[in-house]
Amino acid sequence: MTAADTTLRPDWDMTPYFSELGGADYLSFRDALGTDMDRLTAELATAAPLSPATAADWADWLRRAEDIAARLGHLESYLGCATAADARDEQAQREESALATAAASYEKLLVAVRAALGAADDDAFATLLANDALGGAEYFLRRLRQRARHAMPAALEGLAADLAVDGIAAWGRLYDRVSGTLTFRLDVPGKAPQTLPVSMTRSLLEDADGDVRAATAAGAARAWESVAETVAACLNAISGTRLALYERRGIEDFLTPALFDAGIERTTLDAMWQAVRERQDLPQRFLRAKARLLGKERLAFHDLMAPFPRASGERLPWSEATERVHQSFAASYPDLAAFANRAIERRWIDYAPRPGKRPGGFCTGSHLIGESRIFMTYNGGMGDVQTLAHELGHAYHSWVMKDLRTWARRYPMTLAETASTFAEQLVTDAALAAPDLAAADRAAILDTRLQESAAFLLNIPTRFDFEYQVYSRRANGELSVSDLRQLMVDAQRANYGDSLADDGLDPWFWASKLHFYITDISFYNFPYTFGYLFSLGIVARARHLGSEFLPRYERLLLKTGSDTAEAVARDVLEVDLGKPDFWRSSIDLIAEDLQQFETLTADMT
Repeated sequence: MTAADTTLRPDWDMTPYFSELGGADYLSFRDALGTDMDRLTAELATAAPLSPATAADWADWLRRAEDIAARLGHLESYLGCATAADARDEQAQREESALATAAASYEKLLVAVRAALGAADDDAFATLLANDALGGAEYFLRRLRQRARHAMPAALEGLAADLAVDGIAAWGRLYDRVSGTLTFRLDVPGKAPQTLPVSMTRSLLEDADGDVRAATAAGAARAWESVAETVAACLNAISGTRLALYERRGIEDFLTPALFDAGIERTTLDAMWQAVRERQDLPQRFLRAKARLLGKERLAFHDLMAPFPRASGERLPWSEATERVHQSFAASYPDLAAFANRAIERRWIDYAPRPGKRPGGFCTGSHLIGESRIFMTYNGGMGDVQTLAHELGHAYHSWVMKDLRTWARRYPMTLAETASTFAEQLVTDAALAAPDLAAADRAAILDTRLQESAAFLLNIPTRFDFEYQVYSRRANGELSVSDLRQLMVDAQRANYGDSLADDGLDPWFWASKLHFYITDISFYNFPYTFGYLFSLGIVARARHLGSEFLPRYERLLLKTGSDTAEAVARDVLEVDLGKPDFWRSSIDLIAEDLQQFETLTADMT
């Protein structure tokens, strides 16, 4: 951060991590981590194979590997926050680049662990799991053993980890830097032009003024077009690298790693998509109704987050937004409300817009300090309030699990979205429960919730379909900017149908959506729909059982790192996720919201 920016520092307090980037405590921690990782890697290189006789030694090595994972995660969280808060911070960028080397070293360490677990016979593996030092880590270790079935020889896996630093991971870092420093010109008719960071795009697309939304979309499109070749190269490199590695690992279906990371079977994904695609008419109906309310024949992509036209368009100050979220949580979940207060009072959230701040939002945290950090750009809109609730839900999930061992807290993204979406639902439920709520205000709240439904049932499938086509076609060569634009438009038409104007689609969405450029996981999309619908099922039970359900809910959160999503749902909710029925019952709640919305707005123009 330059001297001129000292008044625009991040809002969060990062000192529980380290006193400062590059400080003595930071350097000591970083160097000790590297030393310990090198020592353990050397020991594993000469380790005897896993057998009943060596199981105790392997248990100790695994315990040390887990400790290294926790410390590496602490460093990754800290540097991820630093580079997101200011994409221009060259010191943070250098440290993050160096961290990629450390992550590669840890991956090579895991290569040796996976190889040993995969080569061991059942008796040796059972003896290992029986060791008291590994209690609670059984599921994680079984997954490592399972992953070893689709691995190259250890030497090649080590080489792949080394090459990733300056290969796939470097392409992801390049995208982060490009998006973090990209600006666009906002030309609203009748107003002075402004130059703004692209991180402001989302908030501006929630503006009540259609001219502002249209100008934002046009300006952002020009900005992304100016870097299109660069970001297309990033996407081609990331997808191409994955496909090459999949082939070497004997993985025939590029969805297999994504499903494994998500902790679900293909039958579950297919059942969910079947239920979603059966009912896409619901969010499409909502968008057509919204177009009528906005005085349009059909919406454009940049209108999808437009506020309800009868709403005041008032921007809530941060203090009021935090109070609204707290009161919403307190109405039905006091423990969550208390946690939210803790996060706000201890400054765990970076929320203010400023130059150099990366777009998007996330929740990260450290197992070592038992704290989370929330990154978002707050501009006073209702969508920003929902984002706050969403990320606080993520943070609460980690808080509930804070006393578990590191390897028992690694939950898949499918279940990671459970607490976040559940928290969002609490905010809107509390608002709708107000006894003196006017009809127009009720419609506005339902509008916000139905916007979410449209995102999860239309936008996320669009992203999934686009990414599926990218991987399907990337196997035959690189995709041009024109190819990527066309694939995105085709995916939008397939999912939104006639609810969007033909000339109102967004062919640059592939460039602006950072999820396509995350390098440690592919298909960072379908778990959002999964988490949303899974949470709706939980919300239905919570509404029925009230406070009696909360201990059961927390038991579910605790189990998310210890079993598959299907097993957790069977054990805690007694449902089968591999059949469409559960997903259909969740979508029924959306139908109820839509019916209310259509009734309330029937006479509005």
